[in-house]
Order: sequence, then structure tokens, then C-alpha cells
Amino acid sequence: MKSMMIVSLSLFASLAFAQTTDVKILSTINPQTSNNIQMGDVLSRSIEVEVDAAYQLPKTSLPMKGESRNGIELRDVSVRTSKGSSTNIYKITLSYQVFISAAKPLVMQLPDEHLALIGGAKALSIDIPAWKFWYAPLVAEGITNAKDNMLPQSKPALIDLNMHYARFWAALALLVTGLLGLVYVNADKRWLPFMNGAFAQAHRNIKKLGHEQTANKNALMHMHQAFNKIYGANLFANELEHFLAANPKFLKVKQEITQFFEQSNAALFANQVASANQLQQLKTLSKRLRDCERGV
Repeated sequence: MKSMMIVSLSLFASLAFAQTTDVKILSTINPQTSNNIQMGDVLSRSIEVEVDAAYQLPKTSLPMKGESRNGIELRDVSVRTSKGSSTNIYKITLSYQVFISAAKPLVMQLPDEHLALIGGAKALSIDIPAWKFWYAPLVAEGITNAKDNMLPQSKPALIDLNMHYARFWAALALLVTGLLGLVYVNADKRWLPFMNGAFAQAHRNIKKLGHEQTANKNALMHMHQAFNKIYGANLFANELEHFLAANPKFLKVKQEITQFFEQSNAALFANQVASANQLQQLKTLSKRLRDCERGV
């Protein structure tokens, strides 16, 4: 009889050990504090386990959201699943909220949970043990007049605004600098003294021209006046290399300048009829020369 009992206990112990090792607990996280818990506080805990890939955790095994037990209500349930080479990893997070009214401190607990697994040959479950904590009442027992026990209100802490002021002025300076940059690059009018360059004036004058017969010649004259003003003398086509050497900021439009002098000579001295879009070409060229003049 004794031998049979010993063999039975050995088999039971081996089976229990095998069942516990089939569910490998990777981590367990409980609330950080177990005292001074009051009504309305939310307590969260999580457990991460690893099981064989054959086992699944169905939604029907999870506790129902909103379930209340002994003043503890299950507020939220979330399960995150990941797969290993031959295992499934489940991270279960449970959030509880305390709903109880008591005038004395109490020892309470988050309930234990048993989440059954399906799909394998054995009956396995994820067991989450109960977690005890101290409940602290909002009002002590026996207070007859709450007004006599009220504490004075404390003023909120002041916020140091120096850092915010510094950031505000820095942002304002960046905004003003950006606006000035946009005006400097794109504005045609004389907003700032350094914007009234020779080609800026020529571009404004050309934009004012209409579609009369003399518009093209007037536009050519405005362009020549700008070149002469920068060069300091009358600039001719054979002096372009000297002009560009003295004013290298116009080198990137060298080809357009050369074409301009060719068209100008043909229109002013050879009486060649200007093309229909010549005025628009001069507007575009004067704007590009204005940008070069401003260093854009």
C-alpha cells in the first residue's frame, strides 16, 4: 500500500512539474506601489509567457471587460502576440480600477486569473496570481464636520518663462529674417536701399512697358543703361569679357548676355524686326540679372 502511494505521489509530482514547465513565464510586472491606493485609482499589471506553438490563447479565455469583483473592476484587457521559431509568446496586460467606499484602511487584492490555452495535447493555463495592496480611505472615520478638517489651498508652482521668452524671440528673429529674405529675392519695388540696383530698375521699367511698337526698343535701352551703369561706361559686345571679369556674379548668365547683345545689335543697328516674344524674353533676362545683382 505504501509503495502504491509513493508511486502515485511521484507520478502526480512529475505531471505537475511538466505542466508548469510547459508555460514559461518570461516576465511579470505588478503596480509600482502597494499602499495608499484610493478610490478611482487605476492599477495595471502584465505577464509575458512563452508556450508551444500548438497552444493558442482564445478570446473566450480572457476575463470580460467591466467585470467587477470585491470592489475591483476590470477596466481594460489587451493581448500582444508574437511568434518564435517553435513557440508563441503572449503578453497580457490587465488594467483594474478601484471602486470601493470605506472609512478604514483595508487589505484588498487584484483577483487571480486563470487563462485556459487550447490546441495542445495537455490542458494548460496561464495562471496570474492575486496581488494584495492597502486601500487608503479618502476621509477618516468619524468626521462629523468636513469644513473643520479642510486644508488651505496651495498656490500652483510658478513656471519659469525665461526659456519660453528666449525661444519666442529666436523664432521671431527667424521669421523676420525669412520675410526679409523673401522680399529681397522676389520684390520688384524699392523696399530696401540695397534693392535699388541697376538691373532692378531696368526690370521695373520693362515690366511697365505695354505692347506699343516702341516697347521692344525701349526695353533694349533700359537694359543697355543698366549694363553701362554697372560697367561705368558704354558697354559694347566686344567688351563683354572685360565686363564679366570685373563682375563675376554675372558669369552664370554669360550665354544669355551674349545673345542679348546679338539681338540688340540686330534690332538697333540692322533694323531687324523683333520677334513676338522678345519683350517677354527681356523681362525674364532682366529678372535673372537682378537676381545676380542681389547675389541670389
